[in-house]
Amino acid sequence: MKIPIFAFVVIGLATFVIYLPILFNPQIVLGRGNDLQEQFWPIFNFIQQQTWQHHSFPLWNNLFSSGLPLLPDPQFAFFYPPNLLFLFLPTNIAFITSFFLHTLIGGMGIYLASKVCFKFSGTTSVFTSIIYIFSPKLGGYLEAGHYGLVASWAWFPYIIIAVWMLAKNPKLSWSILLSTALAGIFFTHSITFILAAITAGLFFITILVLDFSLKKWFKPSTYFIISIIITFGLTAITFLPQIEWIPQTTRLLLIHDRDVYPKWLSLKEFIQNIFYPWINGLKDMQNIDTEKWLSMGFGTSLLALVGFLRLQIKYKIFLLLGSLIIIFISTNNASPIYHLLISQDWFVLMRVSTRIWFLQVLIIVLLAGFGFESLSKIKLSRKYLVIFSTLAILEMLSLSWSRLFIPIAAQSRYVSKEIYQFLKSDRDRFRIFCVNRCLSQQDAAKANLELIEGYNTLQQMNYYKHIWQLSGGYWNYYTLALPPTGIYTFQKPQPDAISLGLYNTKYVVSPYQLTDDNFNPINKFGNFYLYKNMAFRQRAYFKSNDGEVDPSAPIIIYSPNYIKVDTSAQKSKSLILSEVYSKGWHAYLNGKEEVDIQETPNALRQVDINKDTKFVEFEYSPNSFKIGSSITIVTILFILLVLTRINIISTFKRNRNSRSQ
Repeated sequence: MKIPIFAFVVIGLATFVIYLPILFNPQIVLGRGNDLQEQFWPIFNFIQQQTWQHHSFPLWNNLFSSGLPLLPDPQFAFFYPPNLLFLFLPTNIAFITSFFLHTLIGGMGIYLASKVCFKFSGTTSVFTSIIYIFSPKLGGYLEAGHYGLVASWAWFPYIIIAVWMLAKNPKLSWSILLSTALAGIFFTHSITFILAAITAGLFFITILVLDFSLKKWFKPSTYFIISIIITFGLTAITFLPQIEWIPQTTRLLLIHDRDVYPKWLSLKEFIQNIFYPWINGLKDMQNIDTEKWLSMGFGTSLLALVGFLRLQIKYKIFLLLGSLIIIFISTNNASPIYHLLISQDWFVLMRVSTRIWFLQVLIIVLLAGFGFESLSKIKLSRKYLVIFSTLAILEMLSLSWSRLFIPIAAQSRYVSKEIYQFLKSDRDRFRIFCVNRCLSQQDAAKANLELIEGYNTLQQMNYYKHIWQLSGGYWNYYTLALPPTGIYTFQKPQPDAISLGLYNTKYVVSPYQLTDDNFNPINKFGNFYLYKNMAFRQRAYFKSNDGEVDPSAPIIIYSPNYIKVDTSAQKSKSLILSEVYSKGWHAYLNGKEEVDIQETPNALRQVDINKDTKFVEFEYSPNSFKIGSSITIVTILFILLVLTRINIISTFKRNRNSRSQ
């Protein structure tokens, strides 16, 4: 599979054009207060700093939510090669570079899919690449800062190619391509990976059913199963820790509080957002919620309709059925089968029903390519086709850019720089808590400040429950933010100083006055009060049988994956480490004797020590990670061996052919 230089240049230019607004003003993506700024940027920056400081990838994030695992979260994994950019480039530049490269790879992929699978002409294949790159849905992901979803855009076309070729001409190389593409999506967005994997299986079966007799199923099916095995091998390093950790997280709360987003006012709103979101003007169009932003462009949709009408009846039935399923799921509460959907755990666990919309984007793009190809063969329509397709491309570009040019809202809920400077000047190891999440995770990461609160897709369930006491609020639903926005928006919770103190919380910030006597006022910075917690305890301390705390257990070494505590003072037999309990941690007395880490009633870690214990080492290394690492390494070696063999055979054949000529 090769891409002509002209096609590559056009695809590269299209990628450059879609990112022009960002290149001129990076803050329209990097400074919007979105998921990129408050979740992805802080963590990738943290990983970069910790990797160079400690010479190993951090598997644990100690900055937010009093600490939570990084290892089981694939979207932050450095086992995904493109994420290595964040080690060597400034974080802002790494994001823009990664966005550009993933979009370029996706554009090349859709070109190859058009040529290899659907036999489109070079011109048509370039057209499909451009509208795929200019897709408004991709623009919506950029505006929302959904880094993983933008990155996943690169791999969808290669799934199409690999599945198609496995069904038509099964080879091990196609199995490897499918596995690589699926693994790429796994390491960018887990829900999208599940949807893509299921769709790949259904697409594969559909091709076999439509084009082959049962007798010809065995060989393609064998290679497809090999793809599944290789995919597991490539992802095992993170997948095994993930399935071990998921039961300890808040994800299953979605099943108890059965609610899926977004909520549609009507089917009319859904249809309008797809075909003519501009009908009520630019301002209303820019106010469309990110998850409701589904537009494919009116012109592109018309070309897709032409392509659909020219298909054979069996393909029409397949695409109609697939599109109906996607639409029924995406319309959520407006769906005619909503009551059935909301009763299904898989639907509730999706959390966002329009996550599946990428499949409809692929369908529309390829159908538009088929429509373009069909019309290009009619001589009388070629001139009009050029004009119409140009307008369709410009419409797609305008819709995508409209998301990037949404005005950036002022971020007035955050504290002033003076508070960060004050906190950073304290060289002790401690945590901070703001009752209304007024500390930006990005600014906290820059200052290397550790927070009680946090914003992440998944939170540990034990900490989720205990932060009720820490924050003074109560909620019983799934939330990305701890504490949730609704708690501090409509209430004025009073946090508990003693509980916070046991969590190594030295400072508390609040927009209103706090009543606990242990909170000593320091100063008022703008609209925020800064308090010192007089019940503050060090990160590690001894605890006697009567509950008394002695802070004489200094930390000798502290890193995300490894902590060493001096216990030579021997104030009691119980050592408390003020870090959230998680099953992946191991403890060793004097660095040799492994002992159980117990979970305290307030979700911290406790270790019982002996009389001769001089120090205790804590290491984050889940057993599932060790097993998964071995599986992934073996899989990569297998792939390299296969590719080397294929290359040697190919070179030998070329040399033999050249000699025979």
